[in-house]
Amino acid sequence: MRQQTVQNLYSLTVSRVAVETDVVQTKPCPVCRCDDARPEFAIEGTRFQIVNCTACQLGSLWPMPTTAEIQSFYPEDYYGDGGSKFSSIIEPLVRLIAARSAWFMARSIQRKGRVLDVGCGRGMTLRALADAGCETHGFEVSQHALRGIDPRVQVKVANSLAEAHYPDNHFDGVLLWHVLEHVPDTRQTLAEAWRIVKQGGVVIVAVPNYSSLQAKWSGPEWFHLDPPRHLFHFPVAALERLIIDVGFTPVSQHHFSLRQNPFGWIQSIQNKLAWLPRNGLYSMLHRIELHRRKPFSLSTRLQLWLCFWLLSFPALSISIIAAMLRSGATVHIVGRKPVSN
Repeated sequence: MRQQTVQNLYSLTVSRVAVETDVVQTKPCPVCRCDDARPEFAIEGTRFQIVNCTACQLGSLWPMPTTAEIQSFYPEDYYGDGGSKFSSIIEPLVRLIAARSAWFMARSIQRKGRVLDVGCGRGMTLRALADAGCETHGFEVSQHALRGIDPRVQVKVANSLAEAHYPDNHFDGVLLWHVLEHVPDTRQTLAEAWRIVKQGGVVIVAVPNYSSLQAKWSGPEWFHLDPPRHLFHFPVAALERLIIDVGFTPVSQHHFSLRQNPFGWIQSIQNKLAWLPRNGLYSMLHRIELHRRKPFSLSTRLQLWLCFWLLSFPALSISIIAAMLRSGATVHIVGRKPVSN
């Protein structure tokens, strides 16, 4: 697949595959090891489909892209400009919500403990954790992603978490915050997190919820599908099973994200409106687009903003209800490494 820009990857059309499509043989599912899957969605202009494991319903990009293809999904502009990813209107709000999320995460981690954020990006979460007195570490596969990161964060860059060579039993907490869906070696990544977490320490794993009310209602228009960057799509039961399999004990499950869930409803609803560009609002808010010729006409931009403001309160309300039903558009699970007797 040739090099893509942020804008044209987000605009790829996704369509549902016919129900009668035959089961295909894939690589063993990282959750249940089943190698039978049923095609669910086709992705325009690519050789990829999203297929669902017939046993645990884990969604996967199939065939799995090569390392070079995965790298091509993340051009420099994916990470923003100078440490800022969104427009000046949205960026402060994103940072504020990230600080709130970090405070919430810190409650699960030993006070002023040593924390690793896997796929830390710009380090917004780690900045807030550093402010709270934690010793902060970040891991990334791309040097470009680290622009603007807080100097208090100790960073390593490598091709995989295992190649970063962190010591055994080293961290009080490891964050995998919307990272696991991007990595081809999900089980190995979680197993490595188990190795480097201290006994009694925690792993916090957040992913889009493939079994959520939002995902089921939106279907191929679901914003959080994000193909082909999302290599896996986790139902809650499959994610919890994987966390248990590598040795963690789940201690809590959370279904509300102010940053992710309401916007997911807004953008998914817009994606169902055929006259609006797919994921147009998100693309318009992406900072890099502001330095180019405007990607959409004035009329389209006005419609996108109007939908945003009209849908904001209903989207927030539905997100709260879905969270109460334990069917949030995103989910994060806190798992604890048992203490040996």
